[in-house]
Amino acid sequence: MIPKGTVKRLMKENTDMNISAESVEKLVEILQEYIVTTTKMAEDNARKDKRKTIKARDIENCDEERLRVKIMEIADRTEKVNILTKEFLKVLASELLRE
Repeated sequence: MIPKGTVKRLMKENTDMNISAESVEKLVEILQEYIVTTTKMAEDNARKDKRKTIKARDIENCDEERLRVKIMEIADRTEKVNILTKEFLKVLASELLRE
């Protein structure tokens, strides 16, 4: 569990606005989900390399994978995007994985 006090302190350090308890709780919830999802993706990355240790590069690669997935989600659910644009987004997403 991520300490709410720490999250609130970090939030207050970056704004002069008041911070509600609900906003702290929501951010803690989001951060915990981010950690769980990132860890699972990093584990997959390590397993692909036949390792038993998650390394920093596995975590870094998660952002690229998240971006690729998000691009594909947008392309798939946007009916106004024509076929050529969808194909371009698919190529862009696949190139992100190769870097």
